[in-house]
Amino acid sequence: MGGTWGPLVVLSLLVVAHTYEETKLEDVVGEYDIMMFKNLLLNTTQRLLQAISRVETTAAKDESLAELKETMRGISESLAVANQQAIAVRESVNNGADATKTELRRFQDQILSKLSDVKLFMELKTKHMEDQVAKLGRISVNRLAGDCQDLYEMGFNASGVYYLQKFGRQVLCDMETGQGGWLVIQRRAKVVEQVDFNRDWHEYKAGFGDLEAEFWAGNDFLHVLTNQKSYELKIDMVDFEKGSYWASYSTFRVGSESSGYALDVGNYSGNSTDAFTYHHGRPFTTYDRDNDLYNDGNCATYFSGGWWYDRCYDAHLNGVFPVTPDRQNASFITWWAHENGMKVPLVLNSVALRVKPRLH
Repeated sequence: MGGTWGPLVVLSLLVVAHTYEETKLEDVVGEYDIMMFKNLLLNTTQRLLQAISRVETTAAKDESLAELKETMRGISESLAVANQQAIAVRESVNNGADATKTELRRFQDQILSKLSDVKLFMELKTKHMEDQVAKLGRISVNRLAGDCQDLYEMGFNASGVYYLQKFGRQVLCDMETGQGGWLVIQRRAKVVEQVDFNRDWHEYKAGFGDLEAEFWAGNDFLHVLTNQKSYELKIDMVDFEKGSYWASYSTFRVGSESSGYALDVGNYSGNSTDAFTYHHGRPFTTYDRDNDLYNDGNCATYFSGGWWYDRCYDAHLNGVFPVTPDRQNASFITWWAHENGMKVPLVLNSVALRVKPRLH
């Protein structure tokens, strides 16, 4: 039964009441009893619908759980009043004059039938609102969620985009890799419509892109996120011909803007090469904010894309994708690996950076 069913019940009651109002009763006392009950029942039904409206409004606005529960209690009390009124009519019928008993019983049967419909409707609505109460209970807790691991521990185990009320922003959560709870802070893929990663300082500060495709979470967010707990970092990469590689760092933290969003990273493990520790301690550089150690220019200008450059990089995961894979030219999106004693660049088709709280 949908949301319009309740008003239909009220209309049915109005029709019954109106039809009966035109019936000429011989007994004035019986007519008075019926009219009094009609008014009481209609008023009660109106209060029920108003209560439903308040519940739905409260749920839509994500108001407090206590307020929603209070409204639900009001609905239950209104139902109790309606039941008491039905009992009152039954007593009126039993005590009424013989001339009006038949008519009173007929009207009572109609009213009780409609009241039963209202009760069934309210039971369905109550079940729906109980679900809303549970949902709001989770939302009230979600206001404390600071990352995807918090959400995972609350029972949210589906990967996708979530809203972290603590930070007032959407994030992409990977609830399937490893033991779940990963927050994706960067994602790249060689797709038809590429996101431009050659952005200025302000854009890297705020973040950009599409959480469903390619994006950078934002340096301000990385700072507040990674300074609320101790985080680990996992980097997954795919080389165009060598397949999948990964690198994990048990330490990952980003400094404030006043530090240039300085990178704190260390304690590598993985099946690639430790190419990121080289950038430890370095502030972030964009084409309009040169914080690198390259004396002859700006690394972000030469290699396109903001990053924690040194002179210039061993890893550059915000670079452009080459039109044609070229292992001899490492000026694109790159992770330097060591093979057979030689330093060889991975030519990447995709990469993703994920963080989650360190468990130990």
